[in-house]
Amino acid sequence: MDFFEEERPRLNPLHGIGLFLIIMLLFLFVFAPLQLHFGMAGLLLTELGLLAVTLLAVRITRQSFREVFPIRLPRFGQIMGTILIWGGCFLVVMLVTLVSMMLFPEGFLDISSSMSSMFSSIPAFFSFLIVAVSPAICEEAMHRGFIMHTFRGLKKDWAVVLCTGLIFGLFHLDPYRFLPTALLGMGLAYIMRKTNNMILPALFHFINNSLSFLASLFGAGEVTGEAEQAAALLMEPSMLLLSLGSYLIIGCLAPVLLFAGSYLLCKSSGCLKKRSDLCLVLTIVGVIGLSFLMLAAGFIIIVQNMGSAMNLEDLQEFLCLVRP
Repeated sequence: MDFFEEERPRLNPLHGIGLFLIIMLLFLFVFAPLQLHFGMAGLLLTELGLLAVTLLAVRITRQSFREVFPIRLPRFGQIMGTILIWGGCFLVVMLVTLVSMMLFPEGFLDISSSMSSMFSSIPAFFSFLIVAVSPAICEEAMHRGFIMHTFRGLKKDWAVVLCTGLIFGLFHLDPYRFLPTALLGMGLAYIMRKTNNMILPALFHFINNSLSFLASLFGAGEVTGEAEQAAALLMEPSMLLLSLGSYLIIGCLAPVLLFAGSYLLCKSSGCLKKRSDLCLVLTIVGVIGLSFLMLAAGFIIIVQNMGSAMNLEDLQEFLCLVRP
């Protein structure tokens, strides 16, 4: 057994990038046409295609399936840490998404409305399986499985998290969602790097896509008209600043959630770095201080721009259209 383990070729990041490029070519010439012609069925075929190509890559490169796809029962602390990190990432992505909507309101909302229409084209249960369950398995097998396996030789955690997160952002082929998806990819990569257990990033991915699906499902309806109204309202500088202020107030919890989740995850995984009590206290003070600054900035922005905002009826309509 040891002899065969030694015979397996050791992969490097170029192998992972190579698989990513192959997937992108398949997406442009095979998967995208499938989604265009078959809708949600095409999306399911795309996810299954990603999984099939990834498994084939593992087979061709003669890697151990157990090493590429490490799966074991997670500890309670790891699960809670993953959920907290997801919550922090969600709040950060929410702020980044708002900035994207500020810069490209029409284009961003057009994408949201088209996704809502696609999700509602089949019964909700099957749409949920395709949108929330299949990516948590198929995309994770590709990104946190094979691709991250090829990066395991890198010693710096931040380099692995950054590189694989950027790959995850590029994978979605959407300039409006590149930064939000890249940030989510970094969160997923961090969890995988610290735990070496694919169950946990799959859980993160499932929670995130489930929430997105439910938001799209309950926001379906006259999406085109609502998108146009929201885009028009977003063009108003006073509404942009009011929305930014409210998102900063909500997002002030992100540093606390990320720190608490990381601490709990690493402690449960046995990879918590030993630090002096003073260093830990300073870190906690810094995290709380950052949260307080975000909270204060949000209140200041709202107070300074409340007078120049639209009337109450328009404000209520805006908050209904542009909800997190």
